Formats: sequence, C-alpha cells, structure tokens
Amino acid sequence: MKNFWCEIYLDKLYNNLKIIKEMADDKKIIAVVKGNAYGLGVEEITTRLNDKVDYFAVSDINEAALINTDKEILLLSPLVSKDDFNTNLNNIIFTIDNKAVINEFPKDKTMKIHIYVDTGMNRMGVKCSELAGIISEIKEKYPNVIVDGIYTHLHNTKNVNYTLKQIEDFKKCTEPFKDEVNMIHCLNSSGFINDEIRSASYFTNAVRAGNILYGYDGFNKGIRRTYNYFAKPVNVYEVSKGEHVGYGCTYKAKRNIKIGILGFGNIEHFGFSKDIDKGFFFNVVRAAYNSLKFRPEIFDAKSGRGIRIVSKPNMNITIVDMEGLNEDSLLRIEISPILADSRITKKYIE
Repeated sequence: MKNFWCEIYLDKLYNNLKIIKEMADDKKIIAVVKGNAYGLGVEEITTRLNDKVDYFAVSDINEAALINTDKEILLLSPLVSKDDFNTNLNNIIFTIDNKAVINEFPKDKTMKIHIYVDTGMNRMGVKCSELAGIISEIKEKYPNVIVDGIYTHLHNTKNVNYTLKQIEDFKKCTEPFKDEVNMIHCLNSSGFINDEIRSASYFTNAVRAGNILYGYDGFNKGIRRTYNYFAKPVNVYEVSKGEHVGYGCTYKAKRNIKIGILGFGNIEHFGFSKDIDKGFFFNVVRAAYNSLKFRPEIFDAKSGRGIRIVSKPNMNITIVDMEGLNEDSLLRIEISPILADSRITKKYIE
C-alpha cells in the first residue's frame, strides 16, 4: 500500500463557485474541466457540478467523452478534424479558428460552433477583419451549423492596459453580432478576478472558470484551495550515525536517526528536477544556500512543521527524517494536481 492520496474538499469547491456566481452577476458559468478537471478527476468533478453550472469546457473530444452530462460541452481547442464532427456525442460545441475547416463541416447534421478570435496571442484564431466574412459563409453554405458563440483569450492579464485594449478590440469585433450570437465571452480566471478587466468585459455574457474554481488563484476574492495531498509512512528504518542513505551516498547521518519511507516520488511529479552541472563554484554556493534556506515540501499535518527529506526522492519513494514523528503521523505533501500522476487515489470530502 502506498499510503498516499489526494483529498478534494467539495464544500470549498461549491463555495468557490458561489463566489464566482456572485461576482459574475448574470453571466453564464462555463466550468473548465480540461486536463482531468485540473488534475482533480473529471468524472467526479463534473458529476458534482452538473446541476450548478451552465456549461462545461474541455480541450478535445476525448475529454468530452469522459463526461456524463446533459449540459453542452465546449471544446476549447480548435484542433478538430472531420472525424470529430462526426462524433455521436450530441451535446458538443466545436471551436472554429480558421476558414479552411469550414469545408469539413457535415451537411446533414445540426451542430453548434463557437468562433475563436485572435486579439493578440497570435497562436491560433480568426482575425477580427475575417470574422464577418466567415460567419456569412457559414450561414450561406451550412444552414445546419449554428454560430452559437464568439470568444477570445486574455493571455497577458498582468498587463492591465494591454488587456483592456485587447477587450476593446474584441468588443468592436463582436458588436455587429451581439443580437444574433448566443454567447460572447473573453473572461478567464485571471481576467475575472481583476476588477478593472471584469468591468471592461461588461458586454460579454459568460465566464470561463478554471483556476479560480479549484483554488489555484483568486485568494484575494475569498477563493480557497480545494485539495491537499497526504501520506503516512509505509515503513520506518533505523540508520546509525555515519551511515549513508540513498542513491549515490548523497546523505550521511550525523546522528542515529529513524527514517520514514513514503510511497510516492518522481512518478507522482514530486522532487523531480534535471541535474545540470554548472561548475564547482556554483555547486558549492547552491549547496551552502540550500543548507541555510530550508524550504519544505512535506509538512506534519498536525503541527504544520516542515519535514526534512533525506537524500533525493526516487522514482516511487521519498525518504524523510522521522524526528518528532511516528509510524501513524499524517504528512501533508505539496504537489500540484495539474502535474501529478492522475492515478493517485482521490478522496472526495463532503
């Protein structure tokens, strides 16, 4: 048994959603559940949110197939093919970002699309000058295709002035279609929590909530983190003073100690870093700094005290100094669910 798991606190998830709804006024809520619901388990999270949000959003058709919902699901990635259009999922909204893909539309199937407009990220998207022509062509050639929405991505919200200009460009671009298109949206999490950016987006009618929904951002608005990782020692081992521990003899005991073996490591994306030899002087300075500056990633869940790691985390285990701990001690582990192995056991706490 690994004795390692992730707890997801549903009361905090619901409270975050409540705050988002209060801030959003009458805007529709699109719960972004891409990347396995940001690592927290897409099947369970969407089940819990199904009656509380207006839409879901994922990256691609494969993610959409994992969701058991009658809500419409927006595919945020415009990387779609003819095969995707022929899916038997009847609640999909496709994202379109170029003129060429129009030729792949089926003519015998009703479907909804959102058009992604590029307002400065220059990664993908329809240019504002092209939007009217593309909508007109779709209406003319494909009466079975509903242009349900238009959106853009606010990719540099730390620069508020830049983002406000981006929003103004998007507003001008979408203004002619405000009465014929169901949804116009640009607010993502980082834009939504900025009061000035949110206010400037008054003309939009939906919010894409991802990071703030799960508590990765928005703490100044009352948003709370919805998860924690925990572990208990799988085994305890005694090491005598002067003995080495771990690969490469990187740790030498300065006293008789007990070490705890924890059932996680690099494959759970803990403690992984690429060693780069930058020379003797750099390595000496780095070692001295690390010895003086203790920045723990493992904590005693009861006291909050940082726990020292012994040697380096391995592929599937991490070793800690058991001073002040026992075999039943509960440890909290700092790992991002976005990066962590999705197979880690999850416990959903009401």
